[in-house]
Amino acid sequence: MERLISFAEKELRDVGPVKFQLARVLDEAGVSKSSAYHHFGSRDGIIAAVEMRTVFRQIEENNATIRQFVESAPKDQSATEFLRLLVSFSADEAGRSARQKRAATVVAAQDNPALARIVGETQLEGARLLAETLQLVEDRGWISPTLPLLGIAHWILTSVFGRVLVDYTNDEATDSDWEAVATASLIALMRPNN
Repeated sequence: MERLISFAEKELRDVGPVKFQLARVLDEAGVSKSSAYHHFGSRDGIIAAVEMRTVFRQIEENNATIRQFVESAPKDQSATEFLRLLVSFSADEAGRSARQKRAATVVAAQDNPALARIVGETQLEGARLLAETLQLVEDRGWISPTLPLLGIAHWILTSVFGRVLVDYTNDEATDSDWEAVATASLIALMRPNN
């Protein structure tokens, strides 16, 4: 199935979802249609699995950027400013697009157990990566969390995902209010030390 997803990813990159030809992907991957449908439910399930892989890569890249910031920041870095950065990190158009793709994949997973498994695995691994980074933040003495870091990491990932609803308002004031509330929530959970 890994091979199928790799070829499907290439097909999506080359022609996009509208011209995506499952038959070509199956031929190139050497996978039977029945096997593909067994694992992913449908053509759309395969496309959604590729999208979820893209989401996970974005989570990894975002985490790597945040981790690099933490590791290279001066000792007197404001923890409160770091938390503001964490909230506003995906406020741009790329973040908005990633949230919309993830939302579509989560909806598709409602009727596709294989895709639901992929979504769940992505959430678990993404939260684990973020919790490791938050542990570095705690080790630097920036924060004194009130709850387990893994739980906070899950909350952060799901809160950012939920931001898609705010995105649909297309209202800067609403987005600004969301960021203020999310930042205040993180400050309460993380208790910054500086």
